[in-house]
Amino acid sequence: MPSASFMNLDAQYRRIEHRLRAEMEEVMLSTTFIGGPKVEALEHQLADRAGAAHCVSCASGSDALVLALRVLNIGTGDRVLCPAYTFAATVEAIVRVGAQPVLIDIDPDTFNIDPRALESWLDCHAQAPEAAGVRAVIAVDLFGRPADYAALAGLAERFELNLVTDAAQSLGGHYHGRPVGSLADITITSFYPSKPLGCYGDGGALFVDDPALAERLRSLRNHGISPDRTRHEEIGMCSRLDALQAGVLLARLTIFDDELDQRNRIAEAYREGLGRRLVTPHLPATCRSAWAQYTVRLPDMPGEDNAALERRRDTLVAAIRAQGIPVRCYYSPALHRHVAYQSITHDGLVHTDRVAAAAFSLPMHPYLEPHHVEQVCQAVKSACHED
Repeated sequence: MPSASFMNLDAQYRRIEHRLRAEMEEVMLSTTFIGGPKVEALEHQLADRAGAAHCVSCASGSDALVLALRVLNIGTGDRVLCPAYTFAATVEAIVRVGAQPVLIDIDPDTFNIDPRALESWLDCHAQAPEAAGVRAVIAVDLFGRPADYAALAGLAERFELNLVTDAAQSLGGHYHGRPVGSLADITITSFYPSKPLGCYGDGGALFVDDPALAERLRSLRNHGISPDRTRHEEIGMCSRLDALQAGVLLARLTIFDDELDQRNRIAEAYREGLGRRLVTPHLPATCRSAWAQYTVRLPDMPGEDNAALERRRDTLVAAIRAQGIPVRCYYSPALHRHVAYQSITHDGLVHTDRVAAAAFSLPMHPYLEPHHVEQVCQAVKSACHED
C-alpha cells in the first residue's frame, strides 16, 4: 500500500484533466496569452468568492505584497509591522519598497501575529522616535488559519494603520462568517502550485473594495501605464498573470470547494488521532482554515530550553520519516535567526523561537485517503513511543 504523500498534484490533475485541456486549447486558439477574457473571468470569480469588490491578478504572491505596499504609498522612511514566524517573502516585500520591517511575536496556539504583542509594541513605541512612520500591519494567515482580525482591525483603527492580509496560504478560509479577502484594507494571495488554490507556475492576486486602488493596481502591475494605454503616470512593474495560468485556476475552481471540505475532514481526523500526543491546531467554531499545511508541535517539558526542544523535535521527525511518512519543518529557524534578517528590528520573539523549535507539518492535501491518515497517525504514535 503506497504511503501518504506530502502533497499530490497528480491526483488533482487526473481529476480535472479534460477541463484543463479544454481551458488550454481555448487560450492557444485565441493567442491571447497575457490578460484577456480568461484572466478577467478568473478575477470576477475570485472577487465573488472572496467577498471583495475587485480582484487584481499579478505574476506572484511576492509581487502582490509589493503592489499592496506601493498602492498604499508605503516606502522609504516608513515602517511595517509583521509576524516573525513567516516565509521570507513577507519581509522581502517591505524591504523592496524601501520601508523597514518590524517583527512582532506570534500567538503560540494559532501561529499568527499576536494582537497582544502588537498592542504592547504600539503602546510602548507610539510616542517614541523609532515609531515614526509606522504605516501598516501585515497579518499572515499562516498554514491556512485566518488571524484574529477583530483585534487587528481595532488596533489598526486606533493607531491609524493600514491592515494588509498575506493570505498566500488561507484563500478559501473564513473568519466569523466572512471570507478571507474581505477582512483587511488589502488582501493578497499566491497561486504557487502547493497552495490550496494553486496554478502550474507562479501567480498571485490582490483583493480590494476601493475602485481607485483597484485601478491603480492594474496600472502598477503593467508598467504604470494608463487605462487607455497612452501614458505612464508612474513607474510600475511587469507583473501580469498569464492567461494559461488563469485557465488552470478556472479549472481548479470547479473542485476547490470540495477540496476544502476534504482538507477539513482530514484535519479533523488528525485531531482525533494525534491530540493526546502532540499539540494540534486549535480552530474556533467561528473560523474555517484552508489547511494549507497541518502543523503540530511537541508539548513543552518543564525546564527544557529551545535547543533541547528542537533536538527532541528533530529526533521525532526522523523516526516518523524512517517509517516512510514525509514531514517538513517550516520556518525553522525563524526568520530573525537567518543571516539576511538578523538586523531587522524586533522586540522579543519568545513564542516565535519556541514554536520554530517545536513545530512540524504532516501530509495534508485533499487526496489523502482514510488509510493514509491512519498511516500517519500510527507512525507518529510509534515514533512517540520510541522517542
